[in-house]
Order: sequence, then structure tokens, then C-alpha cells
Amino acid sequence: MAFDSPDIFAALALFAACVGAWRLSAPMRVGARLYLRFAAMLFAALGAAAPLGLGDVAALFLLPLGAALLMVSALAQFARPLPVFAASLALVLALAGGLAALLSGFAMLALVPVIVASLAVIAASLNGVAALPMLAGASLLAAGLAFLEQGARAGLFLFCAAALVGLARPGQARSALAIQHQRHARAADAAVSGLH
Repeated sequence: MAFDSPDIFAALALFAACVGAWRLSAPMRVGARLYLRFAAMLFAALGAAAPLGLGDVAALFLLPLGAALLMVSALAQFARPLPVFAASLALVLALAGGLAALLSGFAMLALVPVIVASLAVIAASLNGVAALPMLAGASLLAAGLAFLEQGARAGLFLFCAAALVGLARPGQARSALAIQHQRHARAADAAVSGLH
């Protein structure tokens, strides 16, 4: 890979997004923040592996595990947090998919956990009525599809960066419907307290 290649700049953008997501996730609850930061570390390793020519091999292992971590973080933010056993099982299954893909050379084994995780992120974001995290889930799905099509190239890196940043600060990305729902809830609370 040439150092003036767009892939190198995309890998640098992914690394910068990982650092930014780490910092932006500081106000999050611990259950969501730890998983998101762990995913940021894995995606930073993916960005660092690209200039060394190890991106395709690293992505088979890091992409499913990072996607599962983002799924657990999104569920903790927008739905009910997974119990420890369920979260551990999800991470072990993602890790098993990545290892099976590495050993067999069949990349689809690594992409199944990515697809499941991205759909779970989208569903959790719909539950929380959060627009930007829903797009982050779609970006995670697109990252898996980009890897299947072209390997660890610029598309994969940029979609992973978008997924990380989209989930790092969901509190500022709530949709107009969620804001309107929150206003109606406050008005209802004020009306009830006015009756007492």
C-alpha cells in the first residue's frame, strides 16, 4: 500500500475517530462507555494494521468483535443493558466467528456477527428514537459489506469511523420526535403536579 494512497488517509481518519470517540464518550454511563471504548481500541488497531499490509487479516478478527462491542454499548444506551452473561456470550460468539473466518479463509463467518450487531444497533436506536446512532448502525452494516466487497480499504475504515462517532455522543443526536416526546412528558408531569 502506497503512503499517498486514499486507504492510508482513511486509516488515519479511523484512528482519529477512535481517539475522538474515546474522549466524547466520557459523559456516558459506565456500562455503555467501557464497551464503546474497547471497540474504539480495536478499530484503532485495525487502522494501525493497514499501513503494515495486515488490514485484511486484522479485519477478520477485529471487525466482528468491535461490532459486538458497539452492539452491547448501544443496547446499554437505548434499551435495557444486556446481563453480563449475555454480553459475554455475544462477545465470545463474535470472537469465534472471527477466529473461524481466520482459520477457514471464509470471510462470511466474520461478517455474520457484524450483520447481527448492526441490526441490533439500529433496533436499539429506533427504541431510543435516536437518529444519529441509527445511522451509526447502518454504517456498521455498510462496513461489513464494504469489507466483503473490497477488503480492508478506505470504505471499511470510513464506515467504522462513522459508526464509532455516531455512537459516541448520542445524547446530542436525538431526533425531533424524541425531543417532542420529552416535551409532552414534561407537560403531562406539570399537569399532574398542578392537580395535587
